[in-house]
Amino acid sequence: MIAAVLKKELRQYVRDGRVLVLVGVLFGLGVAAALSGWNTVRAMEAERAAASAVDRDVWDNQGQKNPHTAAHFSRYAFRPITNVSVFDPGVNTAVGGAVWLEAHHQDPATLRPIEDAVEIHRFAQLSPAWILQCFAPLLLVLLVFASVAGERERGTLRHMMSTGVRANKLLWGKGLAALIVLSTLAPLLALVLAMVMASGASPLPDAAARGGLLVATYAVYLLVCLFIALAVSARSRRSKTALVVLLGFWALSAVVAPRLANNVGALVHPAPQSAEFWSALNEASSGAFWGTSEEAKKRQEAVRERALAEYGVASVEELPINYDGYMLQASEEFANEVFDEHYGALHDTLMRQRETARYFSLVSPTIAIGNISSALAGSDVAAHHHFTNAAEQFRRDFIRLLNEEMIEHAGKDGYNYQSDNAFWRQTPDFQYTPQTISEVWPRIWPDVLMLALWCLAGLSLATSGVRASFAEEATS
Repeated sequence: MIAAVLKKELRQYVRDGRVLVLVGVLFGLGVAAALSGWNTVRAMEAERAAASAVDRDVWDNQGQKNPHTAAHFSRYAFRPITNVSVFDPGVNTAVGGAVWLEAHHQDPATLRPIEDAVEIHRFAQLSPAWILQCFAPLLLVLLVFASVAGERERGTLRHMMSTGVRANKLLWGKGLAALIVLSTLAPLLALVLAMVMASGASPLPDAAARGGLLVATYAVYLLVCLFIALAVSARSRRSKTALVVLLGFWALSAVVAPRLANNVGALVHPAPQSAEFWSALNEASSGAFWGTSEEAKKRQEAVRERALAEYGVASVEELPINYDGYMLQASEEFANEVFDEHYGALHDTLMRQRETARYFSLVSPTIAIGNISSALAGSDVAAHHHFTNAAEQFRRDFIRLLNEEMIEHAGKDGYNYQSDNAFWRQTPDFQYTPQTISEVWPRIWPDVLMLALWCLAGLSLATSGVRASFAEEATS
């Protein structure tokens, strides 16, 4: 019976030229998205590599300079672009890709590609992930909305029942037919994979496991959309009613809910204004140590007493090291604690916003699959936070290295001491290792669970809906 229903549905899809047009349009959008993502990732990776090379060359050949002056001149940490971002760029274009590793400051990432983008690009990026999240469900709606409701309108459902077709057989026959039509997009997935491999961007660790989980979760997401479409069609007496309801649900789930969720999260857990945040941070880090207040003077005196006790001398002049460099490193360590406090509070706020937005996955499976997809592609907010944390740790080690150069070799020259290119060329480069899938899993398992619950709920609704239709037809 399933085979008979499947054959009938496929024959109808072939005869209906609109289905072929829809599939062709979606395939064309997918190809355009894959090529666009590939081109963007290659361009961003080329820019990163070029900028890294220039940054290294300028640093190595800056000539004679005091180490602390060089610490203010400093270097940049550039975020590697992951190859899977060809599939899902996530927030890559909305967050900065370079962090200035400046002394006394923990700077945010800058150079955001979205600042140069046109307005429509700010709303949605044309990517394979977005095509699957937004347009593939729409295709399923257009394929399935009349699957049961249309049979009732035409009076053929009762005829099918008289031939012995059962509710579950009808459900799986029509569902499989829609999935087979959707599977014609399989060559698009092969193209995306080829683009990922040929992008030249940084490969993610556990790539095979990430790819398998992406395929599995997107398959579940499409099943959710299919089951919901079948459930609404089964519960509707007219196909037009089913179409209106499904289009409304699609618009809510794929378009409205993701943006609304972010806005509500920001409203419930507002982040501090940029000007206020930087003003408070600078005052608490730099002003509180180098300022003229009593608290600042006490901190400077405490550093002096610590240095004298550490080296067992009675005055600064007797120290076997350069005291200016020692004081600079002490100010860095003080500021680092301030940075951890302020940036930690900001990160906690952003995470509360994310958790609030996650509640909207109760009404939108698109939010759940979006969280999973960008996390596995290494292009979500958490991945960016991991990069900035790594850049900040490198900054602290890098500035300490420059301060130690001054502490150990400046002697009485202090700020007049100068290092040369031989020293600059000994300093390390920033190396970044993305998170492994075991580190990513703790933040996506709630979304995976929610997607699984959506699938079970959709299957239950579709099954009960078709059975109810059969029962109504049998008693009418």
